[in-house]
Amino acid sequence: MAVLSMERPALAAGAQVEAVLVTAPAAGTAPALDLAATLGGHSFAVALTGADGVTHSIDVLEALRDALADGTASFWQQGPLATQARVEIPLAGSQRLVFDVTGFANGGMSVEAQFNNDRAMEAAGGRAAYDVTVTMDGQTVAQHAIDQGQYQNWHQSFANGKDGGQGLGDATDGWLNIRQDIAHLQQTGAIAEYDLTTGVAESLLSAFGDATAAPGWGDPLATNGVTQYMPATGARGDIGFTTSANTAWLMTQDIRVASYAMDQAEAAGGVPWNMWDAQNGSWLGADDYPQLWTDYRGGTGTPGDGASTGLTQQPDALSGWSLDSAHQPDLSFVPYLLTGERWMLDTLNAQASWNVVAQWPAVRGDAGELVVKDNQVRGAAWSLRQIDEAAWASPDGSAEKAYFTSVSEANWSWLVAQIPAWTAAQGEAHGWLPGVYGAAGAMPAWQQDYFASTAIAAASHGNADAVTFLEWQSNFLIGRFTHAADGFASHDGAAYLIAISDPVTGTPYQTWAEIGAEMTARQWTNGTGWSQSQGDYAQLALATLAGLAEVLGSTAAADAYYALLADQPPFTTAADFNRDPTFSIEAPALGGGTPPIPATPVAVDPTPVPAEPVPAEPAPAQPAPAVPEPSAVPSFGIGANLVRIGLSEDAWQGDARYSILLDGKVVVADRYATAPHAAGETGYLDIHANLAAGPHALTVQFVNDLWGGTAATDRNLYVNSVSVDGTDQAWSASLLSNGGATLNISATAAPAPQAPVAVPVATAPDVLRIGVSADAWQGNPRFLLFIDGAQTGGEHVSSVSHAAHKVEYVEVVGAFGQGPHELTVRFLNDGWGGAADLDRNLYVDSVTFNGTDTGQAAPLYTTGDAVFAF
Repeated sequence: MAVLSMERPALAAGAQVEAVLVTAPAAGTAPALDLAATLGGHSFAVALTGADGVTHSIDVLEALRDALADGTASFWQQGPLATQARVEIPLAGSQRLVFDVTGFANGGMSVEAQFNNDRAMEAAGGRAAYDVTVTMDGQTVAQHAIDQGQYQNWHQSFANGKDGGQGLGDATDGWLNIRQDIAHLQQTGAIAEYDLTTGVAESLLSAFGDATAAPGWGDPLATNGVTQYMPATGARGDIGFTTSANTAWLMTQDIRVASYAMDQAEAAGGVPWNMWDAQNGSWLGADDYPQLWTDYRGGTGTPGDGASTGLTQQPDALSGWSLDSAHQPDLSFVPYLLTGERWMLDTLNAQASWNVVAQWPAVRGDAGELVVKDNQVRGAAWSLRQIDEAAWASPDGSAEKAYFTSVSEANWSWLVAQIPAWTAAQGEAHGWLPGVYGAAGAMPAWQQDYFASTAIAAASHGNADAVTFLEWQSNFLIGRFTHAADGFASHDGAAYLIAISDPVTGTPYQTWAEIGAEMTARQWTNGTGWSQSQGDYAQLALATLAGLAEVLGSTAAADAYYALLADQPPFTTAADFNRDPTFSIEAPALGGGTPPIPATPVAVDPTPVPAEPVPAEPAPAQPAPAVPEPSAVPSFGIGANLVRIGLSEDAWQGDARYSILLDGKVVVADRYATAPHAAGETGYLDIHANLAAGPHALTVQFVNDLWGGTAATDRNLYVNSVSVDGTDQAWSASLLSNGGATLNISATAAPAPQAPVAVPVATAPDVLRIGVSADAWQGNPRFLLFIDGAQTGGEHVSSVSHAAHKVEYVEVVGAFGQGPHELTVRFLNDGWGGAADLDRNLYVDSVTFNGTDTGQAAPLYTTGDAVFAF
């Protein structure tokens, strides 16, 4: 790729001009701008005042002129219209400043300033607190008070108003929304083949625009909508082939989502995965540190020692980020692709480098470069995606290009080398990537689709090994929909879980008939319906089949695509993709005929599809009865007291969305009302909690109000009733705009829990029993429980010794319905003092459902999640 500057005519506000680039024989051109001369008469200075009160003043343009003179400046562009060069200025501790300065032919100047605290493997480092003032041409243009963790960076753009209108912004202020030829980008293989015909819902574009106007959005180190606790699953717009914002930007080129996506690229700098190796002049990598592990269990490294197994300084917890390669967002590639901003390539490369050294060295191979071995399949998918993107995007001839290409090739060649052994082990159903998953004998096919998306992208970039591996995968990826005659239901290709191996021995089943029989035996099968596919599993399968048809020219994949679509799996209408385009991949042109007509109109905005697969509750076939049976009511939490809430809505362009808080803590998050208020109907939900004697604040928070100017074009939420332990509280509320309605409720104090804690969440006899134990150090491990993505109860503490072979139990009693279901145990407070006896860990020793041991267990050595199926 290339970064170009072009001369354009003057444009009035709201006007546009179309430019077409064509290749032609080289012609004589004017000499490149002399950057030092162009910047004459300009000034740009930064003053930083640290906690010690000492101010450091930096004349950036003088530093750049010195770097240009001694040859240490690096050029990004050199031409007659614009020339850009970089100067780097080291500071004390782990800080450094990086400035990309551009001079324009009209005398203008712009500066891309990075304030980095990212130096790694040195003796000094840690948090940096400072006040910063930036002046440009004698005017103060920025002032900030910063508290910045190590490995966090932030960036800000500055221009003197004569830079030619580069970048994104408001046309009335002389800025441009540069709209790219997305169809051409797809043809080059740079991006996925998104379906540009479905469009993106106006409500979603408006939501992106509204988000960027929120207080604190865009501030230095702001998260800008990126999930800080990355192990979190479900309903995340930042997880997918790329983020939902990047997808919507590609599909619409709308300025609102463009700004949102650009701001998320800014947020990538604040994620503490930016580790700069100043000694080697590169992001921290396995070529210089083959045994390094950024996890605290890697120990403490020695400054500059390539044999180090750990960082010299670990990131602190004050930044609020918890990293997880299996749930990492792709924040920088699309913004870099569409803008060519050098600092965005920095954030892309930093994340790619982290993905290597964040993996345990024991599974990284002799060269320390493997990220696909003994990993979660989704972790392998997203890690290799970041590495491949960095390899493709880095400039030819650069050290970054060489390193990431080497890492990419090592992973793809290793995968190809495993094909004979994996084929023998997997039999006629071969083609699935082995990986770590919490449920014995289960394989989440949607994670295979995640990895297929990475393989399809790599194949589109010309990677021959990726093509070979994708051809091998296609036997499973297509075959899961074409073996009904052998006993494997075609709908089960998009099921939440596939019974792929013996849960005791781990031996893969060799035939589709065996797998199909186990699907039935474990009650995981869809049969002829879609009960096990209530999420975006079918969307992902369609995306994979379309990609196989496009990249491999597979008519079998195209036929499977259209056969699947004809059966109308959940969330696959044009309206669904219009509402959330994250996995909206263009239908294949080969085979199969034409897609069926969408079952619902496009211009709707119903309940959103999860951004990452989580089991969704099926919509009731009929409105809830006036006095609902317990099994018909969604249930949340654990406790002896029952709070039942009746809700209804005025729906317009989508349902009313709400959360519920109890004593200021969220107990129900992001639910949608469905009962029509005008028809006098009410939908109910139950909250179980242990309520101490006295008042408790129950708040219903309405979050997505919408008004079209008339009573018929209005979205509202109504609280029709609240009861506590069967006693009606005689209270109702109408929420006609965003905000909360609060009622003080009271109940008799709940009985003290006994061990094990058994609390009813419904009247049915299902019992989920979780055995846990602890390594205690400076306190006991704390954890939360989630069932199918919804938090169940409050915080738990394990206090019995794992070393003494003791186990304590937590029981959840409820009506869970037909599975499979997913239990998530979230470890909250890992601690490590540098030795085995100075370590706080949590162990899940057993998971039993209705008296049957599921054979699952997992240690949690770091803060994060362990997931189990039941």
